[in-house]
Amino acid sequence: MARLPLFLSPTSLDLAWGRSRENLRRIQAAVDAGLRAHPKVPPEARLFLFPELALTGFVTEAPPSFRLEPPAPVLASLRRFARSRRVAIAAGFPERNPADRRRPFNTLAVFGSDGEVAGSYRKIHRFTWGKNPETEAYSAGDAGSVFVHRGWKVGLAVCFDIRFSGLFHQYARAGTDLVLVAACWIGGPHKTYQFKTLNAGHAIHMQSYLAAVNRSGRDPFFEYDGAEYLFSPFGEDLSRGRPVELKASELEAARKLVVRPSDRASYRVVETGKRPVR
Repeated sequence: MARLPLFLSPTSLDLAWGRSRENLRRIQAAVDAGLRAHPKVPPEARLFLFPELALTGFVTEAPPSFRLEPPAPVLASLRRFARSRRVAIAAGFPERNPADRRRPFNTLAVFGSDGEVAGSYRKIHRFTWGKNPETEAYSAGDAGSVFVHRGWKVGLAVCFDIRFSGLFHQYARAGTDLVLVAACWIGGPHKTYQFKTLNAGHAIHMQSYLAAVNRSGRDPFFEYDGAEYLFSPFGEDLSRGRPVELKASELEAARKLVVRPSDRASYRVVETGKRPVR
């Protein structure tokens, strides 16, 4: 399948704590502002990436939950909005877990310009820190997710996932062209540098594009830096506050260095060097 034009817009938001309808309004306002600012870019070629749990914020005490299929009302509204604007929207929310009503999944879904779910992912690696850790409030997903959007093979990841390179190695083996990372990456010493560096490194070793967005502002517990990145397959940050068109030629140029087929599922490590005298 030919890759059709695709323009990425990682879009940070200051999220309203636990207020899904207000966050939906902010998502809609951000999309409309982005469309007005760049009217020459075809809407159907636009993909807006919003932060982790964009409909609620990083709520880790009795989080609400929404059905993806059949869609809960707030998700049905988001799907209708994507269809009305003819854009793709990637946004996160707590997804109801039928097996554990107390602990939803932390889900990132991509709604296509037709309003249908193009792909979705349940966060595997939950954050372990804080008074109310994510591990206690959310169920873990058990698989990565790859789907095709406008001819581009897309993978999904959420926040703490970026500390676990195995997931991204599998995306590389799956032949992804683009990975979307939605985050509520909390502030603190070295945190901004870590978020940027880890995501850039994944783009380089996957030889793929990677878009990453962190929420902005603060919630009752943490503050966030509002980072917006789009890394090329060479690790260059292409984001300049405007939609960036992905280039198939960039993928081809990066992949002239043959790395992916040479990677291994696992590596054996042995201890070498002088052994102590007994």
